[in-house]
Amino acid sequence: MPLPNNLFNFANVIKLDRHIEILLLENDCVIVPGLGGFVAHRIPARYDEQDGLFLPPYRTLGFNAQLRMNDSLLVQSYVDAYDLSYPEALQQIENEVEEIYQALGEEGVFELNDLGSLSRNSDGNLAFEPFESGILTPLYYGLSSYEFPKLISNNQSATSIADIKPQKQGVVFVDDTDATNKRLSISMRAVRNVAAAAVFLTAVFLVAFPGSNRNGIADKQQIKSGVLYNIFDSDDTSNTYKQLETLTSNSHPMGIKRQQEATTVASHYWAIVMASHITDSNARAFVAKLKKSGLTDARVYDGPESIKVLYGYFSSPKEATERMKVINKTTEFKEAWVIEIGK
Repeated sequence: MPLPNNLFNFANVIKLDRHIEILLLENDCVIVPGLGGFVAHRIPARYDEQDGLFLPPYRTLGFNAQLRMNDSLLVQSYVDAYDLSYPEALQQIENEVEEIYQALGEEGVFELNDLGSLSRNSDGNLAFEPFESGILTPLYYGLSSYEFPKLISNNQSATSIADIKPQKQGVVFVDDTDATNKRLSISMRAVRNVAAAAVFLTAVFLVAFPGSNRNGIADKQQIKSGVLYNIFDSDDTSNTYKQLETLTSNSHPMGIKRQQEATTVASHYWAIVMASHITDSNARAFVAKLKKSGLTDARVYDGPESIKVLYGYFSSPKEATERMKVINKTTEFKEAWVIEIGK
């Protein structure tokens, strides 16, 4: 019994998304004639601070409705898979595209298995929403996210040695660390030192002052030296602190400059692909031809998938698309599309 017409068309649509998925394994872009181009983008591994997760790299899919020119990649896939002639394969693709537009008109959305969903936006243009899981990429097979929460570090500033002021031990010391029970401590060592100093001071006065006045004030000045100066002069604490502070400041070598962050050139931009999947020698010859035609920003780009000939450095896809339209109208180079680099 023959299949109904709508069921046959539905089977064809399933073939279309399967061919796109397989071709994207080795290509960055697959153009469906009359529909648009599906462009693969690589998303590097990243860390989600909110959930504390490391997320693996993956490939996601974009859609450009302006890429409708037939590059024969999809048609050749149909020819090889179903043993069709080139016109027959092209006709089958056109039938499937027509079925997609019919489904969009009736339901407003059309899902491509394992790729995403097509819909119409408020302006009536085609819009594509890729699946969050990304597209099939054997290189990333088996990679999954894993939890890695951040450590909360309590950075307590260490007390600098220069901030520690030496305390001279007194005869009487009040311990007020406990607000309810205060302790009064008497240092016996300090008492002995004070007693010895008093005896020594008395001896000095008895020896020095009964004699003649030839020493005068000089003798009094000499008293404030040695042991007595260290015991009774309250300035030694501040002097010790100043010496510590000077030593700490001198411990840092002079002439050390702070490192300045080097300004990095942004590597994320959009460019126009003039040619793809060609040899290096052909790419260089094509670049020379483009430069002679006035496209001086043309260059060879050795990407992860293939060698391409790119033109321009654009900050947005809109800017790149507008420039591509100008190139298509004013030059002989009609087969071009926009790609995102360094995302």
